[in-house]
Amino acid sequence: MLNRPKRPVKAAKAVIDRLFQMRQLWEDAANSYFEPQRFMLSLQNCITTSRTVTFILQSNKADFANFDAWFKPYRERWGADPIMRWARDARNSIEKRGDLETHSQVRGEIIASYLKGPETTWMAQSLFASPRSLWRAIPARFHIPHVIEHGTLLVERRWVDSELPDTEVLEALAHVYAEFCVMLIDLLEVHEMTQPPQIERSRPDVMGELAMDRAMYLSMRDGSITGMRYYKNPMLAPGKEDRKQVAKRYGKKAGWSRLRKAETFRDIAEAFFENARVLMARDGMHHNMTFLMKGKQPIEIAKTDHPTRASRYVLMRDLSRLARIAGADGIIMIGEAWTAGPHNVPPSGFAVEAEGRGEAISLHAANSSGESFVLNAVVERKRPGGKKIKRVGPAEFDDQGFQFLFMPFFEAWDCVDKAALTRMDEAMANAGIEDPVVNAVPR
Repeated sequence: MLNRPKRPVKAAKAVIDRLFQMRQLWEDAANSYFEPQRFMLSLQNCITTSRTVTFILQSNKADFANFDAWFKPYRERWGADPIMRWARDARNSIEKRGDLETHSQVRGEIIASYLKGPETTWMAQSLFASPRSLWRAIPARFHIPHVIEHGTLLVERRWVDSELPDTEVLEALAHVYAEFCVMLIDLLEVHEMTQPPQIERSRPDVMGELAMDRAMYLSMRDGSITGMRYYKNPMLAPGKEDRKQVAKRYGKKAGWSRLRKAETFRDIAEAFFENARVLMARDGMHHNMTFLMKGKQPIEIAKTDHPTRASRYVLMRDLSRLARIAGADGIIMIGEAWTAGPHNVPPSGFAVEAEGRGEAISLHAANSSGESFVLNAVVERKRPGGKKIKRVGPAEFDDQGFQFLFMPFFEAWDCVDKAALTRMDEAMANAGIEDPVVNAVPR
């Protein structure tokens, strides 16, 4: 913006600064979601600040050529948008009549498998003294060993305003913020001013998508708070020195030349797995890593180590929501795994509980086209329980089973292979493996 006339630049900067103040207040409200007084203060400040974004813009309209003609379509568009109308009226209500009539609602869901569990509808928060009281109200028919041992009660909360009862309030304000971003980017382009990258990066994630932003996870065993949370860190491209260190540690075997030549989803997965085998052999371990894909490109990378089976069930549910936000159409998960042969599979079906279990490096992959497969490589250590690797076997490909862990993704992508699911259910029943599906509990 430095080469443009000073007055439009100064005016645009004032609007952008106020937009970022709105973003900070949105964050303050999100961070105090379970503290009603702090939440309401930040929420109402965010709403009133949102209105001043356009006030500042219009008070400086003389600095922008043909402002009224340019701004008219936005007036009309926002006038037809129920959320934008709500934001306008909410600000007037706060300033003239006092606090909004905002109230809290809760809903509960039991997560004890990769399949969707029983859930309640949204209910008034006042029906329960606390999230723990919702846990105490769980019907006795769900108190079965698997659910108690590996289940989590998700207690979601949402704040809604009486004038916009079907939309969570921070989700509504995220929509308002996004509209302002579109408008500001257009303004800068029309007047040939440089767009600060912070405008696009500052858009808040929709509160309605990631339950972790407005939820508590309670252990089905004792009602204690549990669960996991994700924190985003910027990804930096490896520098020259980083690449030297990687080459020194892993040699020529590690690299992404195979990935650059990949043509299919399977090609991409095999390129990832080739590097995973090299890392496993050299380091003696491999963190659980998840890559959300869009076409051939990874668009989100997450370290997804998880301490318990219960946390894995929750993890997969939230990852599927994250995939929907990011627009991902594929997922690749790589990590260490326990293995069990056909003769030592335990009744639970979980290899970790098998006698004489084995070890492997494993990749699980699926996409919205219905592709789903596993790559495994047997891991042998120099001594039992040791860190050093004797051998990492060749990659073994399997696409004949049904990957229950990706069920939240299959449902979101509407590509559940019902025939494969039925075959897997029958195979599990024939092998004597217990069915942990919560919805199968008799009434």
